[in-house]
Amino acid sequence: LCEVGLVFVVIVHTIRARTTSVWLWRCFSASMKHFPISCLAATFLLADVESAVFRSSNSLRTQQLLRHEDPLENVTTDGALSLLMKPIRIVRTGKDRKDDDKVRESDHVVAQGCGVTMKVSSSSKKHDRCPNDCPFYAQDRTDTDFCTFRCVPEKECTDMNPNTPIGDTEHGICRSCVVEGCNVCDNSVNVDRCKSCQAGYYLKDDGLCYFKYGGNWVYVVGGALAALAILVVFWLVEWMFRPTVNEGGLRYALKVREAQKLKGKKDENGERSQYPLTTNLMREQVAGPGMTLHFNFQMFLMVWAVFVAMVWICFASFVDEDLWTLGTRKFGTPRSNCILVAWGYETQQALMWTKVAFLWIVYIGSFLLCFGYGVYQLRTFQDVDFQHKTMKDFVAMIIGLPAVEGSKNVEEELKSTIETYSNVPMVGVSVAWDFKAYEEQVMQAVKEDVEAIEKQEQEAMSPVRPPPEMNIVRKFLFKLEQAIFGIEPVEEGASEIHDPRHPEDNAAPEGEKIEDILVNLRTSPRAFAVFKTQEDRDKVVEMTAQLGGFEYEGATGIEMVTFEAEPDTVQWQYFGHSTKSEKAMRIAVGFGVILLACLFWAIVFYSPYAYYVMTFNYENGREPGFIVGFAFSMIVVVGNAIMYEVCAQISDRVGFRFKDEREACYMVLYTIACLFNVALDFVTTYFTAEKVMEGLGFRSYFGEPLSEIDEFTKKFETYGMQRSLAENTYGYAFPSTYLIPFLIEPFPAILAPLMLGSLIVRTHPEVQGLDAAEWVAMVPMEMGRYADLLLNVILGIMIFYFPGGYTWMLFLAMAASHAWIYVFDHYRVLRAIPACIFASYDVEFAAQAMLAPIVGIVAACLVFKSNCEPGMHCLKGPPLIGLCSLGWLVHTVVHLLVLQYVIPLFGKHEPLEDPAKDETFETLAHRLPCSWFTANPVYCLRSRHKYQHSPPCSFFILGQEHHMKVNPKIGCYFQEKTAVGK
Repeated sequence: LCEVGLVFVVIVHTIRARTTSVWLWRCFSASMKHFPISCLAATFLLADVESAVFRSSNSLRTQQLLRHEDPLENVTTDGALSLLMKPIRIVRTGKDRKDDDKVRESDHVVAQGCGVTMKVSSSSKKHDRCPNDCPFYAQDRTDTDFCTFRCVPEKECTDMNPNTPIGDTEHGICRSCVVEGCNVCDNSVNVDRCKSCQAGYYLKDDGLCYFKYGGNWVYVVGGALAALAILVVFWLVEWMFRPTVNEGGLRYALKVREAQKLKGKKDENGERSQYPLTTNLMREQVAGPGMTLHFNFQMFLMVWAVFVAMVWICFASFVDEDLWTLGTRKFGTPRSNCILVAWGYETQQALMWTKVAFLWIVYIGSFLLCFGYGVYQLRTFQDVDFQHKTMKDFVAMIIGLPAVEGSKNVEEELKSTIETYSNVPMVGVSVAWDFKAYEEQVMQAVKEDVEAIEKQEQEAMSPVRPPPEMNIVRKFLFKLEQAIFGIEPVEEGASEIHDPRHPEDNAAPEGEKIEDILVNLRTSPRAFAVFKTQEDRDKVVEMTAQLGGFEYEGATGIEMVTFEAEPDTVQWQYFGHSTKSEKAMRIAVGFGVILLACLFWAIVFYSPYAYYVMTFNYENGREPGFIVGFAFSMIVVVGNAIMYEVCAQISDRVGFRFKDEREACYMVLYTIACLFNVALDFVTTYFTAEKVMEGLGFRSYFGEPLSEIDEFTKKFETYGMQRSLAENTYGYAFPSTYLIPFLIEPFPAILAPLMLGSLIVRTHPEVQGLDAAEWVAMVPMEMGRYADLLLNVILGIMIFYFPGGYTWMLFLAMAASHAWIYVFDHYRVLRAIPACIFASYDVEFAAQAMLAPIVGIVAACLVFKSNCEPGMHCLKGPPLIGLCSLGWLVHTVVHLLVLQYVIPLFGKHEPLEDPAKDETFETLAHRLPCSWFTANPVYCLRSRHKYQHSPPCSFFILGQEHHMKVNPKIGCYFQEKTAVGK
């Protein structure tokens, strides 16, 4: 710990002063052998002494500053003098002062008398009061100087500034009127009276502004909404207190829900049980290696956030206490704002070396952490892959099949062709059929086949009864629920309900029969060849590669390749409709949809907020209240929710053949979409802050009005803008983005589906079987959490562009919020999601690739903050922005190259002896219900309706595994002894 602390101080002082670094490096080398503790103590003592020396030398530039000259224009980058002077680049007075916000001991009458103009500085105390004879501070606009104030009685307020006729006894200042919606005050009176109102308001005789678009319609709309809310509440209450009329259906549905949860391997009794809540998801394989990598990613970001916060805390603790609060002090009266700008600018510039040192440490540390994390994740994935065999190890994808009609025995023919070609026995072939046009009919037929089996399990069902007699209100609500939720109503006068679980009890469905559909289907260019052992698979794949493929139905050069996917992740309906050009076109259209969604959010939700904050009267230190801040948080939450749903829909419609590819696309799209939101908000925030600062008469440290500064980077660096943007960034990040959405998430992700589904099932006897189970089904797990966390990281890094008082708070808040997310996801995976598998490295790799431009933002910020530092570049305007962009681009490219080519060099080598060599497809299929055959809906339908296997291949449905029967001839080996809920 001593050596780590010493290295930290060495880095800091190496950047701070060249003469200091010589002594420190000598001390560092000697400390390894002789006196590490003494050297460390001496080093920190030197830091304090050096800071005191720098502070005492402030007077060297005082005269220059009082002449309103910018020392930055005369900075020299050569010689030891520039390095020595660096920590006090900007000093306005020779006094050292603490934050008088903490203790208001200066709430006393000032020494100067009435009518004496005094220029405030960073050492002025903002709580000073004027004498009782002249109790009001008036900003002196009679001279050409700035931040000058005079103590006057109320009648002389307009002599100093004609726009401030009112003496405010609470704040002790001369101020303008405070009237909601006022544009120009009536300065002829010393009361709050408006002369002209803002757009959207009109003026009355009482001098107040009233909202123009208010009136009776507001009450009408409000009354209608209130009435609607009362009706909805009445409906829900009446619904909850209805008697249970479908107890058996609800019991069955809840049992299926329990059966769908993640379970471990079979025990000696052939049963599987849930994982305990103490399971370490960063080590234990419960849902494939992808889930383990996901929880490692969450932990990595928590560690990184704590690392960033601790670096800043070290600077604040050992260098200067002002780093705790720099950029966090509130705006107030014109006088206190002048003091704030003076203190903030001087402190920020004097401590700029700490910001640059901090950014160097964070940048280098982040890059090294990303590198180490990438190596660790790759080795973890490889270790799991080497130690365990899964379904992907026994399958090869056949590519290049011709379109063969469904009337032929394609599966048997392909199996025979490959066995003859390779002389290697196979388990079978699962063809990926082109059934997108018949997707609804195919899935309905599969569902009906499973429901037909349910007829033999009457113990899991209750006798089906028609709805009981109901009064008029309840009957109306009952039918309304059927219409809203798409529940098939029961015919009037029916004595019993046709049970959807028994297809033979129902009328024949409209349209083609499933047998006809199976005949009309055509094969896609792909199929899955399943082998008994991995060695057999590898042998055939190598043979086809060497011989140029095999021939089938006149097509030559049909190849076989290995791939990283499990049968759980296959999206069978997209084979045949997902060429690269088609997917690229859909993604391009998706970006257009994202843009439209962003515009919708901006116009409908964000623009009213932006209009309010831009037209708010900020004079005299007024700020919007809690409601506005809460509304802003909700706007951010709504924006993220809109992007979540839009990106999910786009990813579903692209047509990825595997869910892992879909998750990777969704993660990238969601991150980019949220960046659109963030960019839009930051642009709006910047212009809002600019308007507010200019309206309040803010100036730069050297007295130049913000409205007269045309250069973006110069205006951006003014302390008033920096402080305002820092506060908005912190508010946008925490709790709006970091915490609130994830505190709300348990309700829509777990509670709401269960509560609503249970209400529907227990009060609607027509909902039975799998329909009932679907209503209470759990929300599937997605890898969109990667995007949530990456967005949090981006918002955290944005705070680096501003004064650092919020840095340690924001990153500790990030770590705490991510800890809550980790706990919630941990519980949800083990208890509240249907079983799933994330088998590939695609999503993790995409997340690490997204870290490249994110860490690049730190590099760009480092370029920006080190501008005009001694020994560094000194640019202004567009050239500076271009250099920052170049820094971002260079890092992003280098980071991606390292991820693609360097990190794989540190991966694990495949062991010489296979640790799972005794595992075969048969032994694995005995334990796992989902295989390349049972996951394929068309294969299962053809097994039952075309080949009429006995028993046929049962389609894998979570919670219905007990229906599956063993038939080795068609690759089915799984059979569970325990029925649903047992």
